[in-house]
Amino acid sequence: MSTQLTIDEFARRTGTTARTVRAYLERGLLPPPRMIGRTGYYDASHVRRMSAIQRLQQEGFSLAGIRALLEAWGSGGTLAEIVGAEDALGAARTGAIDASELFPLTKFQRPADRAGHVLRQRCLARTTIAADRHVLMVAPGGSGKSTLAAQLSTAASGPSGWVSVEPRDDAPGQFWTAVLIGLRTAVPGLGDNLLAEIVIGGDVDRFLAALAEEVSEKQVGVTLVLDDLHEISRTETLNELAWFLDNVRPRDCRVVLCSRSVPAIGVSRLVASGRLIDLDTDELNFDREEARLLLVEQSGIHLSNVQVAQIGARTRWWAAGLYTAQLSLRTGTPPERLIASLPGSELRVQGHFAQELLGIVDPAHLDFLEDVSILDRFTADLCDAVRDRSDSETILAELQDNMFIVRLDAIGHWQRLHHSLATVLRARAGTSDQPRTRHRRAGYWFERHRHFPEAISHFVLAEAFDDAVRVLGVVYPRFLNISHQGDAVARWLAMLPDSLVAGSATLCLASAGVAGLRGERERMELWLSGVKLLGAETDSSDLTSVQSTVDFMWGCFHFGEVERALRAAMSGYAACPRNHPWFPMQGASVALLRCAVEGPTDEVLLLAEEVLAHPAITDQPIALVGMWALKGVVLAARGDPAAGAAVHHATLIREQCRIDRVAQAAHTWSSTARAHRLMGDVDAAAADAFTAYDHVSALTPERDATGAVTPALIELVHARRLQGREAEAREYLAIARRRLAAVTGPGLLPSLLDEAAGGL
Repeated sequence: MSTQLTIDEFARRTGTTARTVRAYLERGLLPPPRMIGRTGYYDASHVRRMSAIQRLQQEGFSLAGIRALLEAWGSGGTLAEIVGAEDALGAARTGAIDASELFPLTKFQRPADRAGHVLRQRCLARTTIAADRHVLMVAPGGSGKSTLAAQLSTAASGPSGWVSVEPRDDAPGQFWTAVLIGLRTAVPGLGDNLLAEIVIGGDVDRFLAALAEEVSEKQVGVTLVLDDLHEISRTETLNELAWFLDNVRPRDCRVVLCSRSVPAIGVSRLVASGRLIDLDTDELNFDREEARLLLVEQSGIHLSNVQVAQIGARTRWWAAGLYTAQLSLRTGTPPERLIASLPGSELRVQGHFAQELLGIVDPAHLDFLEDVSILDRFTADLCDAVRDRSDSETILAELQDNMFIVRLDAIGHWQRLHHSLATVLRARAGTSDQPRTRHRRAGYWFERHRHFPEAISHFVLAEAFDDAVRVLGVVYPRFLNISHQGDAVARWLAMLPDSLVAGSATLCLASAGVAGLRGERERMELWLSGVKLLGAETDSSDLTSVQSTVDFMWGCFHFGEVERALRAAMSGYAACPRNHPWFPMQGASVALLRCAVEGPTDEVLLLAEEVLAHPAITDQPIALVGMWALKGVVLAARGDPAAGAAVHHATLIREQCRIDRVAQAAHTWSSTARAHRLMGDVDAAAADAFTAYDHVSALTPERDATGAVTPALIELVHARRLQGREAEAREYLAIARRRLAAVTGPGLLPSLLDEAAGGL
């Protein structure tokens, strides 16, 4: 990116207008530009500031609130210390890849310290002694796992990161994207090249090996907390985590795991091998001294040592039970009555304290807590929207000392209920219509703030399926640039009634897109057939757009049948409106297929230039690189000296965007290899062809949805033959012919391969 941007260039780069830029300058939200003569120039720091402003607006901050945060930032603190946005934003972005919208910023923020928390010296001492091991804490909710993990990361000698694990992180791509962003909040710049790889859907095994190697090379001694790990149930993801714990030294990256159940990561083996220290419920429970600090010294209540011991014994020294006992004592309950009321049974203690808490909370506050219990996280504005009230900020201020509300950032903008309390309150709300109404209101709020995953989840829970489908229509066109999001969408689709999915062209298309991304040809074809059957029932105004998308999918996910794919892609592109989010990708698909079928013609060049001129192309880096590469191919075939500049531009963008190790991107390497070959630079052609093949060689013929492997092999055969390395050329030729025999009969690709063989 140029470091000197005029106001118009800056506005275009940040997706806003010059008028908005001027307004932000007047309000003090942006620092003044550097003046050269009468022209002001903006640099990368302005771009980062504008990105932070835009993301904070999505998080629900007003411009006045953002200005206050930025002023605090400028006065000595960092924005990360105040709200955590700066680190999380930077960690989620590299080159043209922006994963910040995939996750809420609070996901990567350690819960704020609370004055009433007891420092767990005993547990901290044990983990300090075992500093050369990863840490696992397994205990029920309310046992203080998150609090101890926060204290442990604070006490760590090196930087620390945090990831709050959610159910939608169960997919490997989603989980490891979150892990990498969590690490990058602590170690800026770590895995710059890996973020694009995992976000776009690269091979997880290769990603893990590269991440482990880079973490070891950095030697920064980072601590990473994975909170609520029990949300991960997929065996594949847990096996990958076990491998990571086995292959990353705690002195380089110490992983702290918090879970309500024992994760299937081979805990006994890791403990026996000295890789892991395991803290269970008994070790996490308070001891007598910690209970005394909480009940007596921090609350100012006079209790004898005997009474402290009685309360501790009858709460089973459970952290949440002791905190609730403290709250009960502070509200005036005599110690003797409190002790007498305790159940004394381990099976009943948690349920008792849930009911005890409900009995001592102000009724108005209890109503508020029940209303917002449907939310995994909330702001005052979101609470107002869900409750259809305007007093949430006041109530939250009154509840700020209540341990069952957890602040997710230092200023308390985002908060959540303690999981134990939320569970009780949700059960108390029952199955009435009110929770569904509140879920729907939450869905509208999250949609308005562009938190699409949370919006869809709330709409589904509200059984507001029409709204869920509407938001899915916004989200699913973005799959092709964020491949692992297909797993998230698949889960949303699974939550919808089968009859609704099968009866909606939009949902059938979304299901087909997921299947295509996964290389599941039969399922994709089944869903696209369903769209055809629905065509007669589709509103005529939407029919053209639906058919265009169907044709595009046939063109994109063709499994090597390029002639059929070209016919479909051309039909879809001709019918696609220019303002459709898939227009650049559709054009890129047609250009790539025409070049394969017809060769580097003038029509291919015109298509590439049309796509490159589209304003949305900058948001689709694979299409952007691909079109510059194809432009280079056509110009090289003509002998035009401008070909070198086009290929250089494609290579430069590919490096800046860190496009790597994904099937869709492999086509760009094959195209630059072809251009280099036509320009006579055989060694460069061989290098690019080998890179293309290396990135997709693990794909079986049946799973090669975009047909990326054969073009790479064709260019590799060309290059090795021209280099005089005929034995290798024959080897790659044999591989290519075996692949073609597995998926297609005689046609275009076999003839192109014969041409590459050149009589071998």
